[in-house]
Amino acid sequence: MRFIQLACALAMTSSMAACGATQGAQSNGPSRPFDAPDLPHLAGQAATCSGPRQKTFTFEVREVTVDLGMQTKFMAWTYNGSIPGPTIEACEGDEVTITMSNHAELAHGLDSHALRTGMMHFGPTEPGTSMTIHNVVTTRGVFMYHCADGPATDLHIKSGLYGAMIVYPRAPMLKAARELVIVESGVFGEREGDGVIPGTDPDRVRRNDPTLMMFNGRLQHTPLAVSAGDLVRAYVVNVGPGVAALHVMGTILDTVYDGASQMRNVQTYGIPPGSGAMVEFRIPDAGTYGLVDHDRLAYLSWGMVITFDAGGGHVHDTM
Repeated sequence: MRFIQLACALAMTSSMAACGATQGAQSNGPSRPFDAPDLPHLAGQAATCSGPRQKTFTFEVREVTVDLGMQTKFMAWTYNGSIPGPTIEACEGDEVTITMSNHAELAHGLDSHALRTGMMHFGPTEPGTSMTIHNVVTTRGVFMYHCADGPATDLHIKSGLYGAMIVYPRAPMLKAARELVIVESGVFGEREGDGVIPGTDPDRVRRNDPTLMMFNGRLQHTPLAVSAGDLVRAYVVNVGPGVAALHVMGTILDTVYDGASQMRNVQTYGIPPGSGAMVEFRIPDAGTYGLVDHDRLAYLSWGMVITFDAGGGHVHDTM
């Protein structure tokens, strides 16, 4: 089967690399996050678990026009002005305090799936006010957080109010790897002639009918430089809609960690909406590898692929 869309998507990421070098390759030593402008910031397990056991995070809800790439902008509701919101990183046993200030026109809240606490603590809070959540995180894993606003919660999430929260094991240390955060989500509004999506369409929200699907709030992604033999670790959250069929073209998922479950040698792994998982895969040899949602290949022409460049690879239009 011919994959013209894949060729276009990979060609676009390669053209982006001409404007800025692909991000650094693996070296011996501890785990290192990839550093690219379109990836959520990630500190990693070592830095997070060696820090104070009391961690404080500050969020501001703001209505912002976000650049999605491909000459497309979205008038979104955001945490701290970005889609997804900042990645929350904590270690097992940490005391976590999250303060959220609402600078938007409607009431908003914040619910993290990593927290064991009554839902009344998640808000919402009215415009011009703040709320605080305090909790000890006891369960390791990759979790979704999102706005909590009662019956309107789904609309608020699909307007951009979501992100990833990682709770690392305090011990043992994870194997050395190159790391990244991946948040899969959709946009539920129509793109107008000037390239602007002027907000979220409630009818599309009710139908679970996105106009676009994307990784990390972007329709374009910087190629990530790797070397043959590198272990890559991705902390993945699926906002939805639908199950994310996570697959890496050219290799197999060595290990998938989903809650207390651990699976080996998985070709494609399904992550339901509102859930997350940690996946590891190894770059087998020189070439180009693409992380995709195998059930969303129709969005390849809209850049829904994260490319790992191990050098010497060629883009083919067949698989």
